[in-house]
Amino acid sequence: MGAYPRYQDSLSHEHYGKSKLPLFVVLSNLERSYPLHYHNFAELSMVIEGTGTEIVGGTPHVFREGTVTFLLPHHIHEIRLSSPKALKYNIMFDLNMLFLSPSDRELANALLKTGLDYPTHYDLNEEQRAHMTSIFQAMRQEYENEGFGKDSVLRSKLLEAFVFLLRIPRSLDSMKPAVARSETRSSMVENIVQYLHVHYQDEITLGGLASRFNTNASYLSRIFKQFAGQTFTEYLHSLRVGRAASLLATTSMSVTEIAIDVGFDQTRTFTRAFKDVKGTTPKMYRARFRNAASEYV
Repeated sequence: MGAYPRYQDSLSHEHYGKSKLPLFVVLSNLERSYPLHYHNFAELSMVIEGTGTEIVGGTPHVFREGTVTFLLPHHIHEIRLSSPKALKYNIMFDLNMLFLSPSDRELANALLKTGLDYPTHYDLNEEQRAHMTSIFQAMRQEYENEGFGKDSVLRSKLLEAFVFLLRIPRSLDSMKPAVARSETRSSMVENIVQYLHVHYQDEITLGGLASRFNTNASYLSRIFKQFAGQTFTEYLHSLRVGRAASLLATTSMSVTEIAIDVGFDQTRTFTRAFKDVKGTTPKMYRARFRNAASEYV
């Protein structure tokens, strides 16, 4: 059995908190390979220098200068360097940012199909690389400063980056992993995980999920834990709590409203699940982030 993927809480990242948006932008200097991991934010990244291999959902691709990768929340991936180090831009954000305006729904729904109808990575040519680099540079500059309309610029630049990527003509080769996947145990769990990312706010049971994917509940329970390192319930709760943590840090919604929003039918159940995942109550978590945010005012 392989190593279990590590969970990374994006809201606890040292660079989070310089914007009112659930987002942060960093220029990362990678000096080592990173084992299997996943996080509660979506990730858009671009390699500035260095080479290596990134394995997304079990499918590897070589990265180099100009490789752009987009990962949905909780998308399991691994980075293996072949050069001594690599430099890359990383934009981490709450996927719900893409659904703030009805006019952006077409784009947001397309991005949810990453890994199926759209590739997880793009190898840009020189002209494309220059344009995308300018977007990342502008976003990092905005994030690190306090100019008028900062959050509006950050969101508009993020949308611009995604529109630019989805307009790039796709080769048949880039989509082979998505359309030629065999229904192995791991690929079935990957499909289920992707379904959970999109529908975790709905009423979901293990039995209902097993029925949807034409298997039985006990078998699904066993292989899900084998692949994800968590039970189905633990994984579902981590998705819901991740969304709840973002809402607690960035909105004035009540705890009850947030519990309902993320898929819990009882505040008591939500509070217990939140404490299991975060080690603190929702109210204490919100207070901590409000105190941290006041340091930037």
